[in-house]
Amino acid sequence: MKRYRVWFWISPIICAILVMVSIRLVSDTPTGYKFWERPIEKNLIEDISAIILAYIFQYVVYFFLKRNLRTNEFSLKRLLVEYLYVLLIGVIIINPGLIIIHYLTKDPPGLDDFVIATMIFVLYTLIFYSVFRGKQILDAYVSEKLQVQKIKNVQMQAELKFLRAQFHPHFLFNVLNTIYFQIDEKNEEPRNTIEKLSDLLRYQLYDTNCLVYLKQEFDFIDTYIGIQKLRMKDSLELDISFDEQLFSKQIYPLLLFPFVENALKYVGGEYWIKIVARLKDDHLCFEVVNAIPNVSESKRTRKGIGLEMLRRRLQLLYPQKYEMQTDKMSDKYIAKLTIKL
Repeated sequence: MKRYRVWFWISPIICAILVMVSIRLVSDTPTGYKFWERPIEKNLIEDISAIILAYIFQYVVYFFLKRNLRTNEFSLKRLLVEYLYVLLIGVIIINPGLIIIHYLTKDPPGLDDFVIATMIFVLYTLIFYSVFRGKQILDAYVSEKLQVQKIKNVQMQAELKFLRAQFHPHFLFNVLNTIYFQIDEKNEEPRNTIEKLSDLLRYQLYDTNCLVYLKQEFDFIDTYIGIQKLRMKDSLELDISFDEQLFSKQIYPLLLFPFVENALKYVGGEYWIKIVARLKDDHLCFEVVNAIPNVSESKRTRKGIGLEMLRRRLQLLYPQKYEMQTDKMSDKYIAKLTIKL
């Protein structure tokens, strides 16, 4: 980064000196004119003015490229357009600058002065910009290759973890199935609980790779709440409302569940939870509100890891198509999620 900044400030000086030396060689050599014999203030005016013009040109080009350049969208057509823009900016800057320089040195410019200065400036502009742009393209290419390699490594690790984990779900289902049949048929409650637990595990393990109907997601939430109620106080007040218009809509699974899990985990105070899902203009509007005990201000700012992980999933699955809001008040916690279906 430091090298780039140094080059950023030095390159206009180098370019200006090369342009001025080249102009003098082309203009003075045929006539035998010796520019060093004229008053030094004229040479200083030309050199300083050329350096100032070079900085102005660099700033304008840098500002333009910063707004319009996309290194990951490289094509020959785009590159040619970039060169045309850069050359056009250079011509617009160099010719008025040349008039100002000749005015300050009291030396009226001729047509040959404009032609020589423009051609030499265009030549050096092409050289400098080619070096700069080529380095950018090379850096972007190398960065993309490294990113692809990182993704491959992550995928490989994920596949290995998945293969290692294959044994555990089947083992767990077999154990639950064994326990289910070991319980006497008269004990309906524990048998029903095991069935519900099996349904939850099956949905989490096998239905998470593709879109599911919202009806399935709502059923999963109902089942989860049913199991949680077995270990919670009977005083818990639940207000659940699912819009039936959403049942036939599809969504990626387990995006609504973290809100419900969070509410059941932290519910307190007046001990109530309100869950609402409705359809509005092709958007799923999901809201979970739960009562909480009064907490200190320091604890109110804490964020749950589950909700942060949910936000990352939403950014991958629904980029720029969702809105997630959470608000922790003195007596309740509000979580809202809107997704364009």
